[in-house]
Amino acid sequence: MRFGYLFLVLFFLLQSPSFSQNHNAIEVDLERVKKDIIDLQKFVYQNNNLDLSDQSISSSEIENLNKLLLSLEEKLISFEIQLSDMKEDIKSLYQLYTSSQSNNDIKLETTKDLNIEESSSKIVSEKNNNDQILGQMSISSIETDLSDLESNDDINLLVEEDDNEKVIGELSITSLEDQKIIILEPTDEQLDTLNDLDQLLEQREIELNKPIIDVAKQMQIAKQSLASLENQKAIESLILIVESDTDNLDILAETYYLLGRTYFIEGQIIESVKYFGIRHRDLTDIKKFKSDNYFWLGKSLFSIGDQENGCLIMEDLIFSNSYLDKPEIIESAKELQLNKDCGLIID
Repeated sequence: MRFGYLFLVLFFLLQSPSFSQNHNAIEVDLERVKKDIIDLQKFVYQNNNLDLSDQSISSSEIENLNKLLLSLEEKLISFEIQLSDMKEDIKSLYQLYTSSQSNNDIKLETTKDLNIEESSSKIVSEKNNNDQILGQMSISSIETDLSDLESNDDINLLVEEDDNEKVIGELSITSLEDQKIIILEPTDEQLDTLNDLDQLLEQREIELNKPIIDVAKQMQIAKQSLASLENQKAIESLILIVESDTDNLDILAETYYLLGRTYFIEGQIIESVKYFGIRHRDLTDIKKFKSDNYFWLGKSLFSIGDQENGCLIMEDLIFSNSYLDKPEIIESAKELQLNKDCGLIID
């Protein structure tokens, strides 16, 4: 048993240099952290202008500084964890040694008296007969250094400019968070891009929200409403077809034509021109009501005072080969152009 306790004592003594080495390594790391912070402070204030009210920090610079500060904070937390682990290890060794002494009541006599003392501030690893401290590790001193490092935020820096030294202000790590961030106004090009994106999103939302309906049934309801002179009800049914996602182009072409005719009857000529125009522009390959739609488009233009375009449409109807399937429309176009004094020479 005596050899066992002697082995424990030797093991504990061997551990002391390793803890001392860890302590020295941590102190070196702390010094490196301090130098990193000072370098960071110099870097920031070397790029400041004299007029602090006009200072501005770009978002990328602030992001980089925040990353550096977070990295430093992580290092400090890691050091604190290492110190805590070292303290727990030493405490465990101390308890193991003292418990062995109390259980067996054995006193080890060596050339040096080993005194282990634990307090809230110091851990003394070894002490000789002359009361000379061979190794000492102070937890509180490291904690004090850390607190001093955090509290010593404000440092005055002097820089040379125009061969004269000028004080440009106090540097504070926390002041980076307090500095005013100037948000630049977006350029016209950026605003145009945002507007285009908004329009695309609105169009996409409209397409997604288009109702799924039975277009044939709605067309039947619209025609019944027109037959009973319920024009507003007919318009509502026709609008449902237009706003749907139907791919039935024949029904869609007829819908635009009927909307134009109904709005013309209701005296809403602008709406009439709108739907006649959409039918003529987008669905010109659909033969049904093609000539009728084109004639009523010209007639609607005459109604809003657009004489020139109205006459051009009448001329196109009369002389083009695209509308020969409806001779009655051609005759109506001849009469209308004559009434509107378009001046067409017709053989």
